[in-house]
Amino acid sequence: MTPIKIMAAGAAVTSSGSSQSITIPNDSTGNKAKTVLVTVEGLTYILPGIGLTATAACTIASANAPLLLDVTGMTTIAVLQLTAAQIVTVNPVES
Repeated sequence: MTPIKIMAAGAAVTSSGSSQSITIPNDSTGNKAKTVLVTVEGLTYILPGIGLTATAACTIASANAPLLLDVTGMTTIAVLQLTAAQIVTVNPVES
């Protein structure tokens, strides 16, 4: 496994029964992150993009499988609970 570098605080939201949005955080240089690490405490639907709404047809993130995503040009990540509210955290990864 290749290590990643996280040097700035991320953003978090608690998922609910309606789509919530997390703004993609800035990296340590103050620029919008191009790569992020998404972690969740339990099963959650996620959809990165620009002003999108998460649905049951989106990618499922799980606690035991963090997602490393290229979010170049995107502004938000939409999240939706699968069965219960979950904390979703998005951290900027340095290049």
